[in-house]
Amino acid sequence: MRKSYKIIGIIVVVIVTTFAFIITTKQHNNKTELKTTLIPIKIGYRAHDLYAPLFIGLENGIFKKYGLKIEPIKFESTNQITDALIAGRIDASLGGVNTFLLFNIEDKSPGTFKIFSLSIEDSTHPSTAIVIPNSSTLKVSDLNNKKIASYLGSSIKIMYERFIKVNNLQNTTLIQMDPKLELPALEAGQVDAAFLLEPLVTVGNFKKISQPLESAIFDKYFMSDIPLSASIVSQKFINKQPEAIKQLIKATDEAIGIIMNNPDELRKILSTYTAIDPTIELQMPIAPFKKYNEMDKIKLQELSNLLLELGEIKNPINTEMMILPDKYVKDN
Repeated sequence: MRKSYKIIGIIVVVIVTTFAFIITTKQHNNKTELKTTLIPIKIGYRAHDLYAPLFIGLENGIFKKYGLKIEPIKFESTNQITDALIAGRIDASLGGVNTFLLFNIEDKSPGTFKIFSLSIEDSTHPSTAIVIPNSSTLKVSDLNNKKIASYLGSSIKIMYERFIKVNNLQNTTLIQMDPKLELPALEAGQVDAAFLLEPLVTVGNFKKISQPLESAIFDKYFMSDIPLSASIVSQKFINKQPEAIKQLIKATDEAIGIIMNNPDELRKILSTYTAIDPTIELQMPIAPFKKYNEMDKIKLQELSNLLLELGEIKNPINTEMMILPDKYVKDN
């Protein structure tokens, strides 16, 4: 009888221990699942090298490392990106959003977005150029009565007006078009010069279609080390996912670190994410990107003041209000 009780006791202990083990394992698995649940973020981009932090982040698994599940959504223009962000169809955009456009949005609808990284143009890292045909001997002073092509957008119109004013040019005509049409128009003689963005400057040089007349034109005609583009996140997403913002900043900063410390890592993958020909991607100049803590806030304010002076925005803007506050960046 005692032996039967003993056997029953052993069986009970085994059942209880097994049940406890199952419960503990299930709890552990649930915790693990919670820890590994990725936060979804919709990121708008264009197939352009200025969106490099997104490309490097995707290529190196950086976003997943920080608990983020990125849905990249491609757009044809920066205006489409900002429209989608304002409408809530995307949450953020990394690297390439034109600051001139951002100032206009902030002027009309303050508080829609926040900036958390910048990309600049300086004299040694040109993102833009005015080019002429490869066989041409034109100088800037020869552009009177000439046709000049440009890509689409308001910022290049402002650039054109400053360019002709500073150089005292007369009777020039600006013809805006899809960027893909600029080099063919120049080659066909339909225009005499063209304002180009990278990678088209490099493409024109490589194919011997064009040659730079002047490079880094925004740096030269607006201000040195001009903050030309930015990473932004919508205020709606900040309100909804404040902790995710911290992780997004960490991921973006890590991607920028790779770009700036080893630009060839970016050059090797540009043709994967853009229309850049693999034969020229290793020749591409890489724009300097600035992490959150490296952003020159004074330069951003100077650009805002200049645009106000030129009448491109109607109201003074305190650019501190455009930048993501520190509390969303620092860990508690």
